Amino acid sequence: MSNSKGACLQDGRHKATPSPEPYLKECTMYMENACCSEQDITDLTAPPAGDDGTPWDRCGTLSPVCDAFLKRVVCFYRCSPHAAHWPHPQRNSFLKAVPLCTSFCRDWYEACKSDLTCARDWAGDPRGLNCTGSCVPYQQMYQHGRDLCESLWGDAFMTVEDEAGEEDGVEGHGCGCLTLSPSDRDVIAALRAQKDNPDELDTTKSGLPQYRAPCGHAAAAPPQPRSGTANSVLRKRSVPFHDTEGSGSGF
Repeated sequence: MSNSKGACLQDGRHKATPSPEPYLKECTMYMENACCSEQDITDLTAPPAGDDGTPWDRCGTLSPVCDAFLKRVVCFYRCSPHAAHWPHPQRNSFLKAVPLCTSFCRDWYEACKSDLTCARDWAGDPRGLNCTGSCVPYQQMYQHGRDLCESLWGDAFMTVEDEAGEEDGVEGHGCGCLTLSPSDRDVIAALRAQKDNPDELDTTKSGLPQYRAPCGHAAAAPPQPRSGTANSVLRKRSVPFHDTEGSGSGF
């Protein structure tokens, strides 16, 4: 994170720097400071067929609640001024190991479990060329929320426990994880404070929101991926775009 306003992925697909976008019809959470323009997300407002004429929803229209979760993920990648905090070391248009809260992944799984999908790796196959099998429910493709989050877009996301935070009276992302919601600002502020002073995370000195890491009951350290994290990826209802590196990110 280069500064308090964040930064954008330097991949030629995002804006050079984040700035206000007051006319966003989708991804409105980022309208005060966005790495996308309205033109960049028109496909989220009225999804067309892909460039090759292939429908994006090969297994049928998604339920509104599942569609809403997928849009939250896509909006984070395209528009958040903080997504660039987790750049992929080998692919400049990819993210790696963005920490998502287990509660978010659980809710996402519950929202989509009855919807249909037909492919597992959408980061490497954003246009669904390998989507040749039968459509199956998400709950058949993925075992649980963690499997969904850590497989849908390859290694872009990892899961971090946040339930301990609730037990300690700290709601939601107590372990430095994101829910792709406005409350992520507190976590981002804490991560920034930690980066400035990794030995002591004291947000009171800078007027930042209070932050704790109840899972370790210590200064928040960069979350580590769970063992066995899958490098698989997205299913259906991807938001594809061209990738000059020869492998689409699926966003």
